[in-house]
Amino acid sequence: MKTKLIFLTFLLFSFLNLKAQCNPTITSPRLGAIFSEKILFCEGEDEVLSTQTFSTYQWYKQEWTWQTPNNNPWVAIPGATSQQLTINGGDQLFYFKVKVTDGDCAAESPAVMADGYMYGLPAMISTFIPGTYEITDTGEANICEGASVTFENVFPVVYGTHTWFKCVPSTSAPFTGDPCVIPGAIGDTYKAEKSGKYGFYACTEYCPNQCQMLDPFSFVQLNFGNWPFCGDLGTGEIKLKSNALNIYPNPTAQFLYIGKESEVYKEITIIDMSGKLVLKKNDHQYKQPVDVSHLVPGNYIIVSKSKNGEVYRNKFIKK
Repeated sequence: MKTKLIFLTFLLFSFLNLKAQCNPTITSPRLGAIFSEKILFCEGEDEVLSTQTFSTYQWYKQEWTWQTPNNNPWVAIPGATSQQLTINGGDQLFYFKVKVTDGDCAAESPAVMADGYMYGLPAMISTFIPGTYEITDTGEANICEGASVTFENVFPVVYGTHTWFKCVPSTSAPFTGDPCVIPGAIGDTYKAEKSGKYGFYACTEYCPNQCQMLDPFSFVQLNFGNWPFCGDLGTGEIKLKSNALNIYPNPTAQFLYIGKESEVYKEITIIDMSGKLVLKKNDHQYKQPVDVSHLVPGNYIIVSKSKNGEVYRNKFIKK
C-alpha cells in the first residue's frame, strides 16, 4: 500500500510539473527557408512572427554585432504584447525573442535573427578557348570565326531566370521588343558565336522581384573574324602569330613530342578545327610523349605556354 501511495504521489507531481512548463518557440513563413534560425527579407515585404498560445506575451529585440558574445542589450518592444509580431525591412540585423507567462509558468523563446536577402551583385565570367582569341582592350576581344566564348553568371545559385543581351540596352530592365535581347536565352550561361556586346539581367530566385542589370561597363565586346593570329578554323589553314615549336612526328597516329628539349611548359592545349578544347596537359616536357591516339583523324592546333609567359602555336595532323 505504501509503495502504491509513493507511486501515485510521483505521478501527481510529474503531472503538475508538466502542466507548469511552457516552451515558447517562434515561427514565421520565411524562418529557416535558407538558414536555420534566420529570417531573410525580400525588398518591400513584412514578416509576421508567431508563438504558441499563452496568457501574456512581451517581444524583445537585440541589435546584431560582429562581436562574440553579443553584448548589445535586449530591449522590450513597446506595445508588442500579443501572440504575433510584424517586422519589416527596418528590422534587419536584429535578433528577436518573446517572453511568455501561463499560470505559474514564465519562459522565453530561443532567439531568431532577421536579415535582408544578401546577394552578390551581378558579375560575369568569360571563358575563351585557348588559341582562338586575343584581348584588344578592357572588355573587348577578337575571336576566330567558327570559335565561341562562354559567358556565365558568377552567382548562378543566387539568380534565377536571366535575360541575355547582344548589345547594351537603353533601359535598366528589358522590355518587349528590346533589340538587344537574345530571344530564348534565359539560363545562367550563354555561348556566344557572333559579334556583339554581351551581358545579362537577372532576378534572384529567393526574391523574384529583386532584379539586377550587369553594369554596362562589365559587358564584353566580341569581334568575330578571320584575324591574322588564327586564320580560318573551318579549313584548317592556320596562320601562326607566335613562333612554332618542335612537333614530332607530324603526322602521327599515337604519340606526339612537343617543345624544346631544355624547356618545361606550363600548359599544353590541343584544339580541334571547330575551336573545341580536346586535350590539356600541365607542366609538360618535350621528353614526355603526349598520347593523341583517342583523337579523331584530322587537323589540330597546339597552344603551348612556357614558364616565362611565351605562347607558341603549332598545327599537327592526326592520322
